[in-house]
Amino acid sequence: MDILLAEKLRAFRTEQGNTQEELARHLGISVQAVSKWERGEGYPDITLLPAIASYYGRTVDDLLGCGELEREKKIESITAQYDANGSEGRIEDNILLMRRALREFPNQLDFKHKLAESILFIDKEEHLDECIDLCEKILDRSTDDWQRYEALRTLVCACGRKDTGKAEEYAEKLPGLHCTRNVVLESVLEGKACVELAQQNIMGYIGLITGSIISMLRAGEYTAEETTFAYETVDRLYKLFLYDENYGFMHGTLYLIWMSIAKESAKCENREKTLQALENARQHAMEMDHYTPGRFTSMFMDTICYEKESVMKNFETSYFSELREELKEAVFDFVRGTERFLAIGGEQGKEELPS
Repeated sequence: MDILLAEKLRAFRTEQGNTQEELARHLGISVQAVSKWERGEGYPDITLLPAIASYYGRTVDDLLGCGELEREKKIESITAQYDANGSEGRIEDNILLMRRALREFPNQLDFKHKLAESILFIDKEEHLDECIDLCEKILDRSTDDWQRYEALRTLVCACGRKDTGKAEEYAEKLPGLHCTRNVVLESVLEGKACVELAQQNIMGYIGLITGSIISMLRAGEYTAEETTFAYETVDRLYKLFLYDENYGFMHGTLYLIWMSIAKESAKCENREKTLQALENARQHAMEMDHYTPGRFTSMFMDTICYEKESVMKNFETSYFSELREELKEAVFDFVRGTERFLAIGGEQGKEELPS
């Protein structure tokens, strides 16, 4: 028991980020006693166990290792529920889920980051301070590089909405594109492992290019024609690497791309291009509403599977319902009465659209 207890004491102290002196002061004992416990050279009086466990927000069973299996099962169950909620667009539910989880597991840093990400995802300015505070606490306590990088990424996004200078300061703590694990490992691995990593990177690069083009369009001054051309270039990129049109969860991104093309074309009152873009958006929306797990079949990604949890969205309705809402926008008034436009919304959606 003493060896396991020593491991738990060290792990809990490291996780919480406190010192042996702080625990000793809390218990009213010497630092030397705590040091001996952590070295496995003795163990505390049984009457101290509840106080130690309480200090770390754990149970005595946790401290002794008896409840470890149950704890891991509970954490896995909560994480699975989080993923399920995200795939259904229930972000508010995830915020409540993580708040409850952190009351039970107050030092679970992964849960802190999941709460921070969910808060950021709903994009409500009044919650940004909480998001920033959660990520800063992770940086203060975590010794895991990947966990710290994820927290920094979220921090940059959150601070960018309030303080660009602070966002840049945090961003400087992240490695550059060419120094990432994925890029460096490609030159080391061989065979199947190298192919799998290379394909993961290709998928990641497509996502990065898509995000960079969207950022460029947001920040620059471009005409509707130029913006349309840029979005169409993104679509060609997907067609190039996923030439068999097995897009998996990427149908969601392509729905957004084609809806953006439709709006830009509508600004120019280009009837044919607007309707064609809306029809494409509808197709991708329908694909997402019938999304099932599978595997990519393009030679550039055929080692990659996509699961239900691969889908994350910030709305609870179906993609087709979102499409119908978009069709109500005034920019589409010039094509509203056409048969093609009405067909895009479907028979059921006719009454929901303004006349």
